[in-house]
Amino acid sequence: MGIPFEIVHKIEYFESDMSGKLSLPMILNLAVLSSKTQSDHLGVGQEEHLSRGLGWVILQYDVHIKRRPTVNEVIRIETQASQYNPFFVHRPFVFFDEQNEEIIRVDSIWAMLDIDNRRMARIPQDIIDKYSAERVKQINHIPRPDKITTTDDIIEKNYHVRYLDIDTNQHVNNSKYFEWMQDVLDLDYLKHHEITNINIKYENEVRLGQEVISQVAITDNVTKHRIMVAAHTSAEAIFTWRSV
Repeated sequence: MGIPFEIVHKIEYFESDMSGKLSLPMILNLAVLSSKTQSDHLGVGQEEHLSRGLGWVILQYDVHIKRRPTVNEVIRIETQASQYNPFFVHRPFVFFDEQNEEIIRVDSIWAMLDIDNRRMARIPQDIIDKYSAERVKQINHIPRPDKITTTDDIIEKNYHVRYLDIDTNQHVNNSKYFEWMQDVLDLDYLKHHEITNINIKYENEVRLGQEVISQVAITDNVTKHRIMVAAHTSAEAIFTWRSV
């Protein structure tokens, strides 16, 4: 199952949205922070990857939210690299509150990127061995999110990719997609709905200076999302909400 690791974190005001709760992008940022901290602890952090021209990338997230923690709340995030094969790693994250109640669970699929060639690379064995993950032929699968179809009523907004949207892998940070997807929803919908589940799959990189289109199709408490660059799909997601 891999070596378990945890971090403790206090929710700061700048990590929340208008509701005073942990924002959707920050859920992913804190999950990645816990995995980065474990990698640093094991001696195979970002400096080691970059020295080999490699970087971890996330291919898919499946996020289940019982509740989002609020500003000044202290949470604990547990994670481990649970399974791997030569090209993919399955990594779960579990967020707990101060009463040790599970409040958020995230499943994720990761791969290694050859930064210069912009292609997936075989995961170096000496790196993955540090996590004591289980080697399997096929890692646990996350279902694909439902797609927007030609019969859906689509709302869309355009965005320009800025310098601050880019991470050290030279493409848009994964949490930025959450901003684009949520921003296309109007304020009234966001005020009267609370997120319960997110399934997002990343398809193609978004790079500095590109123009992206964020599209959404809304059906009651389900929103289907798509991020486009020209005619190419960069990410797709389905969000499930409850009315509040």
